[in-house]
Amino acid sequence: MSDKIVASKDLVKWYGKSVLALNKVTFEIDEGDFFVLIGPSGCGKSTLLKVMSGILDYDDGQLFIKGNEMKNVPPHKRDVSLMLETYALFPHMNVFNNVAFGLRMLGKDASEIQREVKESLELVGLGGFEKRSPLELSGGQRQRVALARALVIKPSVLLLDEPLSHVDYMLQRKLMEDLKTLHKKLGNTFVLTTHVQEHGLSLADTLMVMNTGVIEQIGKPDQIYSNPTTVFAARFVGDINLFSGEVTSRQGDTYFVKTEWGELKASSKGGPDMVGKKLAYGIRPKFIKVNDEAFSSANQFKSKFLGYYYFGDAVECLFEIVDGVTVKASLAPEVVSNLKLGESYVIGWNPADAKLIEKPSVVEGLNIEEVIYGK
Repeated sequence: MSDKIVASKDLVKWYGKSVLALNKVTFEIDEGDFFVLIGPSGCGKSTLLKVMSGILDYDDGQLFIKGNEMKNVPPHKRDVSLMLETYALFPHMNVFNNVAFGLRMLGKDASEIQREVKESLELVGLGGFEKRSPLELSGGQRQRVALARALVIKPSVLLLDEPLSHVDYMLQRKLMEDLKTLHKKLGNTFVLTTHVQEHGLSLADTLMVMNTGVIEQIGKPDQIYSNPTTVFAARFVGDINLFSGEVTSRQGDTYFVKTEWGELKASSKGGPDMVGKKLAYGIRPKFIKVNDEAFSSANQFKSKFLGYYYFGDAVECLFEIVDGVTVKASLAPEVVSNLKLGESYVIGWNPADAKLIEKPSVVEGLNIEEVIYGK
């Protein structure tokens, strides 16, 4: 079908007769890519990984790995390896035997197994841990054993199901660095699932946003962040302020969008005319300015400073424009140090930084309000 290392065409997977887990999913993965599937729980990303690995069969469509159709091909003949979210280590086996398991299934001889296990454990920073029991290891160490076990068979495609979800924040950051380094060193294809925006944006060469068994958008992380094609994709890839509105008029490249609480301006060059369209107006928190910087913005509003969350190099601030309408801003700590909770300030942003998104989701029947406000 394709020269891609993985290619899926109209892939369908049902659980029983009532749950459609994958709904005609079509995508391709380049060899050597770090491909990340992102989406909320229940969107189908783990199901897709298990279908690719051969743990689950698919009901319709086609799946190709290295150009070969995978229907009825058993897992051990797919040249892929899956690291499960739960790690699934064998508690009755020591670390060596856990990692050696796949090699023994492939019929490798003892000397080769000895060498490959040692190399694989050193690769993940666990050289010398061969005789330890998994029960004696920390969560991060168990994860590394599971990673070594997945890597030791040298798969063309390494499948990683939520590998960062069961470790603390500092370890997550370390493992993200390790995964990027391993990927660069090994050169094989990584396919990883996550529901955390930061993991997807920072790890992926290519990002695929999923929603209830369908693909919302595929692209480079910065492309999806800068130009989301649906409201769902905009919400799920990076923080964004979203308002429901209608485009009332246009002057040159500037659109005027009427909302329940005021008029907003957005700049848009090229593309179809949006006058008369009901859509979502989006502005990323990093583009919001306060007071002196806001006075030169074409979008300006008086607001009350409600609260903030300190993240070191940036502070996430919440401003209320009118009752029930809040705007999130990402500001430098030195800017926030001059603000007082409960006081009024002018906030603003440039029309060129706003996004007009007409499509709520690729899922039929959803409306803008439903996706923005979760009604």
